[in-house]
Amino acid sequence: MAPDGEADQAIAPDGGSGRRSGRDVLDAIVRLVRRGRPPRAPAIEHVRRPSIGDFEVYRRRSIPLVIGGLSDDWPARSSWSLARLRERFGDRRISVIATQNGCLCTDVKTGVAFEAMRFGDYIDVLERGERPEYYLVEPGFGWIPELGEDVRIPEYCRNAPWRNTRFWLSAAGTSAPLHRDLAENLFFQVVGRKRFYLYPPAFSPWLYSNPLRSALANYSRFDPENPDYDRFPLTRNVEPIEVILEPGDTLYLPSRWWHHTRSLELSASFNFWWADGALAWVVRAAEFIKRKRHLEIYGLESRLGWPGAATQQRAS
Repeated sequence: MAPDGEADQAIAPDGGSGRRSGRDVLDAIVRLVRRGRPPRAPAIEHVRRPSIGDFEVYRRRSIPLVIGGLSDDWPARSSWSLARLRERFGDRRISVIATQNGCLCTDVKTGVAFEAMRFGDYIDVLERGERPEYYLVEPGFGWIPELGEDVRIPEYCRNAPWRNTRFWLSAAGTSAPLHRDLAENLFFQVVGRKRFYLYPPAFSPWLYSNPLRSALANYSRFDPENPDYDRFPLTRNVEPIEVILEPGDTLYLPSRWWHHTRSLELSASFNFWWADGALAWVVRAAEFIKRKRHLEIYGLESRLGWPGAATQQRAS
């Protein structure tokens, strides 16, 4: 029996298929070494516009941080109303991901499937106070370069050799499953409130990651909003850190931190992923694999004939 009292669950079956992935085996070894006890999660601090030096302290410790004041000078804070977005971009084509009951649709074989639609049609549904059957996840400067006029590249990642962006717009009640990203992340909440459930990377052996061979290798099989402890008993040992972002807040999310998100109100956000040093090479390799497999936004851009628009190397 495993030290945490879970006998056969020490190596969890791959999504109920009865097969165990290599990742499941490695996770079980880590739990055994730790005697079934996950490490303690750090506290999340709230600070206002830290200096680059102070920010690097948090980054070296791989601890998330809620930062105030970083977007005070952003035109987006006053110009991203639905009416203004329609006026500027209503006839433009934007990328969206299908949702079911407000939750992002994913598939372990095909990943996250992006589609294209007219921006004005998406705004029509939001203005009626309804929840669209899609989540707008737009490649930032890639498809609507004018968005670059509304935001400011943070000084913390301005000189990074690899950088990428996304613009997010969703109705209240829209959520994204538990997942993690390789790159560092600065997530700016511009309109409305958004809730994050966070887990540190050290909790991974308790979170039932998808197999590395799947199209959702960076996603968990566990839903922290609707926990199924019969299917995923090990998750009883870990609790999420809840962070609610208000308009004007920025969340620094270190590399590989797990996060589940939910829009608590009509929500508009913008984020900057970045990587430097050895991490930049790892992220580039991961993006290359996604592009070759036509996963995520690359699949849509390939169908539209717009390869490479999703990624900005040293965007300015």
